[in-house]
Amino acid sequence: MASTKIPLTLLDPDGGWVNAPVHVSELDGLPVLLHFWTMDCADCAKQFEAVNQWVVDYGPKGLKVIGVDVTHNETELRDTNKVEGFAREHGLRHPIAMDDGSMARAYGVDKHPAFLLFGTDGRLKNRIGGKDAVRRVRALLKDL
Repeated sequence: MASTKIPLTLLDPDGGWVNAPVHVSELDGLPVLLHFWTMDCADCAKQFEAVNQWVVDYGPKGLKVIGVDVTHNETELRDTNKVEGFAREHGLRHPIAMDDGSMARAYGVDKHPAFLLFGTDGRLKNRIGGKDAVRRVRALLKDL
C-alpha cells in the first residue's frame, strides 16, 4: 500500500474523549494505531483483549493506541458516561475518541472493526480489517 499522509488533526482534543484526550503534538514521531469500533459490534469486542495487550507490549516502545468509538446516534455521542462504562467493562484504558462518523468517513473506514497504522512520519502505512485483522496487526507490530 502506498504511504499516504493523513492528518491526525482529525483527532479533536475538544471533542468527546474517554480516558483522557490526545493532542496531535503528542503523536509527533510516534507510530499510531487507530482502532475503529462501535459498541454494538460483537467482532469489535472480540478484539479488545488483543488491543489491551498491545498497549502493554508496545506502548513502552512508543506505540500510541487510540480507540475510535464510531457512533451514529447523537444522544450516545454526547453520553460519555455510557462509553466510559463500556470501556471499563472491556478493560479499555487507552484514549478513546468519540466519533460521529465524520472521522471514520475522512479516513475511509466504512466497516468495523478496522485498524489504521501510521508510521513515525505520520503517514498511513496499513489499513487492516476483516476476521484476521488481529493476526495481521500483531505481525506488523512485531517490527516496531
